[in-house]
Amino acid sequence: MLRTVRLFILCGFCFYGSALKAQVPKVTLSAAFPEPEADGWDKVVLLPNGNTCYLHFDKSKGIQSSLYNAARELTVSDVITGRQWDTRDMNDTEIDGVYAINGQVVIFLQQLIKYKPTLFRIVIDGTSGHLQQEDKIGELPTVLHREAFALNNLASHDFYVAKDPASGYYAVAFFAGGELQRKENAKERIQVMHFSPEHQLVNQAWYSLPDSSALPYYSYLDMAVQGKESVYLCTVGFNTKRNGLQAQSQVIVSVLKAGQTEFQHQPLAYTANFGNAYASLQWVAATQRLQLLLVAAADAKAKPDERGCYLNYLDNNGQLLQQNALPLDKLASYNGLPQMLTVQPDGSAIVQLEQMLQFTQGKNVYNMQHTNLGDIGICSISAGGQADSGYVIPKMQVANGAFEPLYLQRQHRGTWMFRNRVAALNTTPYLSFDHIRTNHGDYTLFNDYLQALDRGGTFEARKPLRYLTEANTICYRYQKGQAERLFLFGNPQTDKAYYCMLGAADRNVQENSYATILVTRTGDDRKACIAWISF
Repeated sequence: MLRTVRLFILCGFCFYGSALKAQVPKVTLSAAFPEPEADGWDKVVLLPNGNTCYLHFDKSKGIQSSLYNAARELTVSDVITGRQWDTRDMNDTEIDGVYAINGQVVIFLQQLIKYKPTLFRIVIDGTSGHLQQEDKIGELPTVLHREAFALNNLASHDFYVAKDPASGYYAVAFFAGGELQRKENAKERIQVMHFSPEHQLVNQAWYSLPDSSALPYYSYLDMAVQGKESVYLCTVGFNTKRNGLQAQSQVIVSVLKAGQTEFQHQPLAYTANFGNAYASLQWVAATQRLQLLLVAAADAKAKPDERGCYLNYLDNNGQLLQQNALPLDKLASYNGLPQMLTVQPDGSAIVQLEQMLQFTQGKNVYNMQHTNLGDIGICSISAGGQADSGYVIPKMQVANGAFEPLYLQRQHRGTWMFRNRVAALNTTPYLSFDHIRTNHGDYTLFNDYLQALDRGGTFEARKPLRYLTEANTICYRYQKGQAERLFLFGNPQTDKAYYCMLGAADRNVQENSYATILVTRTGDDRKACIAWISF
C-alpha cells in the first residue's frame, strides 16, 4: 500500500534566518517490511524505466532483490546466490560498485578465493528483476605478500570500478601491489579494462611508467571514464627507498585513449613527496577537461586534519592547466575535510565537507576505531575555480570505524566492506549525510538527535548521535542565503521517530528525485519501507 506525505516545517530555526517559501518536497512510501538486519548491507538503485531495485546483501543468504515498478508497487522478489562465488562468505566480501548500466542493475562483487582476490560481475535484469548473468572478470595474485609502504602511501592490492554517468561505459582496474619479487615483471602488475554498456571489452592495457624503477609502486586514488573515448587514472607512484634528490613519491594522472595500448602519463610536479592522499577525478563534458580534487599531506609527519586540499584542472591528455588550493574562504574558519566533489553541467562544482576526528576506544578488536563526524560544509565553486558561496550546518555523530576523506564519494558508487562484525554497532549506513542540489534550493539530509527532545534542551548540551534509538532524519533546505529545518516524514514525537539509511540511497539528478530506506520506530517496534522523495 502506498501513501504520500508532505513536509512538516519547523520555522524559526535559531541558527539561520526566517522560513522560506519554496517548493515542498513530496514523499511517497512503499508498503512496510521488516527492518533490515544490521549485519548486512542495503542498496537502492533507480532505473531509467521507472523501476526501483532494492538489494539486501545478507551475510549467509546471498543477495535479496526486490523490484518496484513506476507506481511504487512491489512486483518481484528474488534471492540471488553465487554460482562461482560463495554465498556463505559474505562476511569477507567486498562490493566494489553497484550501478544502473544499460537498464540493468550491475553489481561488482569481490571475494577472496584461495587467498586470491577475485572479481565477479552480477547483472540483474531491470525489467524482470531476476539474475541475467554472472561473470568472473579476473583475479589478483595472492594476498600473502609483504606490503610496500612509504610516506604513508601503501601499494594497492585491490579491484576498482568507475562508470561514466553520461554513457554507461565503465572501467575496471586491477592493482597487484605488495613488495616486488625477483622474477616478477614490474610492468605487468596493474591492468585496466574498458567496457561498453553491453559489458563488451573495448580496450585494455597495462599501466606503468617508462622508467618503472623510479616509482615501482602505486597507490590507487581514483578513475574516470569518458564514454568510449578515454579512461583516466590517478595514482600515487612511490619508492620504498630514497634515491638522492629524486622525489620518493608523486601524484600521476594517466590517460588511456581508444585504440591505444599504452597510457600517457602526466606527473604533477607540485606533489613531490606527497602522502596519505585521496582524490576525486571527474571528466567534465561542458569544458572538455578534467577536474581533480586532491587531499594529501605534503609532510609525512602531518596529522590527518593537516592535509592540504588542492583543486586541479587538466586537459584531455592529463596536462595540468590550473592548480590552486581548494577555495574555502566562504566557510570562514570551518575545518572539515572533503567528502565529495559534484561537478555541475556548466563546469561549476559543489564540494561537500565534513569534520572528521578519529580516535581509539575500547578493547574489542573489531570496534576500537571510532570517528567523530561533525559539522557539514557546503561550498560552491565556479567553473574558473573561485568560491561562489558556502555555508555550514551543525551536526554531531560518532561512527564505529575509521572514516577517511571522500567517504561519501565511495558510498555513492556503491562500495562496501563487511568490516564491522558486531551487528548492533553497525550504524555506518545511517551516519554522515547526503546533499541534493535543485534549481529551487539545496537539501541536506542527516540523522541526529533533535534539540527539542534532547536532555538539557540547548545545543551546547546535546550529546552526539551514536545509537539509533532516538534518531530522526533532519532536512535543511538552503536557498538565497537562508535555511530552514524540515521533517520529511512527519513530526517526531517522544515515542515515534523516523530515520533513514542514507548509505543505501540513490538519486536521479535530472528529475530531482531521491530514494532511500526509511525506518519508522513506534515505541519499540520498527518497520522499514522505501521512501521516494521528489525535491
